[in-house]
Amino acid sequence: MTRDDVVRAVAESALSVEERLVFLDLCEARSADDLLADRKRVRSYLGVIEKGMEDGNVPDGALAGPIAATLITLLGHADKWAYIERRLLAGAVEYFVRSDDADADFASAHGLQDDGRVVAAVADALGRKDLVDQLRPLLRS
Repeated sequence: MTRDDVVRAVAESALSVEERLVFLDLCEARSADDLLADRKRVRSYLGVIEKGMEDGNVPDGALAGPIAATLITLLGHADKWAYIERRLLAGAVEYFVRSDDADADFASAHGLQDDGRVVAAVADALGRKDLVDQLRPLLRS
């Protein structure tokens, strides 16, 4: 996958302009080992969301589990991704673990929808249509 392929995949995704800009800014270089370690960060943020759900602060918090599961699956194969694909995956991780992305996770009734769209776009760009097919039905159009 070339840089142009990645840019095209993101540009052709269902992401809004704001989501694309925030996401692309988060796509940093990471080693496969760093991405494998990111599974812990994803699980940790899932715990934060689950706590927020208990407190009634995350109306669409049920979406966090499928998003996290998709990321953890992709991260589990970090050693097979090329440099540009790892950058894309790093951006998806950072987007998920940030509460103040394009649509703040705790401040909006649909705060995790953008996270889901970003993760679905990355899974699609990485050729994991099976993961996209599991996640996309949970997302609002």
